[in-house]
Amino acid sequence: MNGQMNTCSRLRGGIFFAVLLFVHFRCGKSFQHWGVNRFILQTSSRNLHFASSGGNIPDVEGIRLNKVFKSTYSRRQADDLIGSGRVTVNGNPINSKGGFRVVPFTDKVELDGKVFRGWEEMNGFVRNNKKDPKSFQKTNKMTTDEKALEYFKYWKPKGIVCTTDRSVGSNIIDSIVSKGCSPKHRIYPVGRLDKDSSGVIILTSDGRLPNALLRGEFKKQKTYKVTVNKSLKMSDLRKLAEGVVITTVAQRDGNRSDPLTAKTLPCVVEQIEKDILLITIVEGRNRQIRKMLDALDYDVVRLHRIEFCGIKLKPLSRSGEWAKLSKDELRVISSSLNK
Repeated sequence: MNGQMNTCSRLRGGIFFAVLLFVHFRCGKSFQHWGVNRFILQTSSRNLHFASSGGNIPDVEGIRLNKVFKSTYSRRQADDLIGSGRVTVNGNPINSKGGFRVVPFTDKVELDGKVFRGWEEMNGFVRNNKKDPKSFQKTNKMTTDEKALEYFKYWKPKGIVCTTDRSVGSNIIDSIVSKGCSPKHRIYPVGRLDKDSSGVIILTSDGRLPNALLRGEFKKQKTYKVTVNKSLKMSDLRKLAEGVVITTVAQRDGNRSDPLTAKTLPCVVEQIEKDILLITIVEGRNRQIRKMLDALDYDVVRLHRIEFCGIKLKPLSRSGEWAKLSKDELRVISSSLNK
């Protein structure tokens, strides 16, 4: 009789949690709504972590495991680490790349038997109460821990490719490292400058920065000094400022999108010599300025970026030089992150 009662009790419990799962995923109700603080569903492929009410983050399932390693590994490299069985969470080996998630300040992640530290801050999580690991939130505010995030500006020379793939001989990471920069974490460029262009570019370990500076309504201004092959006409300067029709193809993670033929957004144009102009744009379409000028029958002889989101080349004095962002420049970054 007791065995039958225990079986019925377990059955009722299983039905109860099955109903909770259905409500959560199909009806948008959270487990907090039903008074359940934290529940872990263990399957062969993933853990679903539901944050306690103290964890005030938008994604109640925490973050993907591969994001834990973003300070030192690319997403693809992190997936390979996980797939090879070298990663454990709370002592349990994980070998599935697909969707496994961890909760900040709660789950212990180890790589090759060593605890991987600092990943919470790297992903923008901060504690509300240091004594309570469940009391945390995600924030865009810059961390005060200089060991967690790094910000550099670099005078990219012509001929350098803005890729983190170090199998490419002229990649930007080897280029800046060869000039004496020794980042503690994996860094990558924010945005791109094409191979034939030079000028200021930001490199960082802060994964929040690309969205804050490049996406949608948050796109920031970029100013270029452009030398062309002949004298500029005033009528053409007006056309550039008002926008010209060009065709561009976006490319991300090796995938090319369909061509886009559209007029460029209005921009600021200033002629400084008969064949040299300054162009300030917000858009970031592929090879945009070169194509704008080509549409008006000009060839670009030199394309040099002198400012990006309020950050200028100074005090850099020559191609190949780099510097950590100054306090004033970090305030610019902080302002963008906090919007």
